[in-house]
Amino acid sequence: MGWGGGWGTEPLDDAGREAVDATARQALGAALAAGITTVDTADIYAHGRSEETLGRLLAAEPGLRDRFHLQTKCGILVGGSPLHGEAATRYDSSPAHVRASITASLARLGTQRIDTLIIHRPDVLTDPAETVGAYLEAQAEGVVGRLGVSNMPLAWVRRFDDALRAASGGAEGLVCVQLEMGLHRRALVESVVLANHPEAAPSAGMGGLVEFVRERGITLQAWGSLAQGMFTRHGPGEATAAAVATVAGVARELETSREAVVLAWLVRLPWGIRPVIGSLTPARIADCGQAADVARRMDAEQWYRLWTAARGEQLP
Repeated sequence: MGWGGGWGTEPLDDAGREAVDATARQALGAALAAGITTVDTADIYAHGRSEETLGRLLAAEPGLRDRFHLQTKCGILVGGSPLHGEAATRYDSSPAHVRASITASLARLGTQRIDTLIIHRPDVLTDPAETVGAYLEAQAEGVVGRLGVSNMPLAWVRRFDDALRAASGGAEGLVCVQLEMGLHRRALVESVVLANHPEAAPSAGMGGLVEFVRERGITLQAWGSLAQGMFTRHGPGEATAAAVATVAGVARELETSREAVVLAWLVRLPWGIRPVIGSLTPARIADCGQAADVARRMDAEQWYRLWTAARGEQLP
């Protein structure tokens, strides 16, 4: 999401494009070197400039596109964006908008195929079966591979997956669900562990999601998993001081980076979670590449210690 020079609405000049391209090139190189082979973007990120930046990198280096899995999102129209000119932000997963979004993303990316198309937010005015129909048409044309959803409650994840399985004759279901998850966003974990307890956090429709996606073979992707450096880069505030100190302590014990510890807390869960890394800094990206190994070495005591520190109180 950070590619493309931020959320300003003014177009970049030549110097601005060169700067964002250099930053993105370094980030992508660091990711590939760390074994990270999925690139996640969206049509709205930096008002389309994120996709355009990646498109320029692909055009400059033949063969680069074959080195990673590409996923992008559609379904949000941002109020005031030069992309849409909407007066207010709204969600649109109608077949017409999905088809137009795919065409526009392919043009910005300069590629012929999106490996995974993700519906960014639930559009309550559109039946998921209609959205699925538009996706399957694009799949038949060879321009998209799989379908995922983002920021949706269990009921909508189920509706999309059921619709896709029905329309494809059971040949496929959703490939992924994206949610904000991490030490700072623990509601999904706590909806499971703190069931039947007054301290259970409101599930916002997520109760039962873990069991559902595991039964159906849908991958959980965790966006915002580094919490914008809350536990790793910034000086701790009063509310996070204990968690920051605990992350640093576990990092020392495991002889690794704090970024790897924060991600490993998610990866350690036996749910197959794949964190989405938003950093542009090559060194931090390299540190994140250690997360899977750190998760294997992180013991239960360390995992629960991190959780308790992030909660700010003992488990019941």
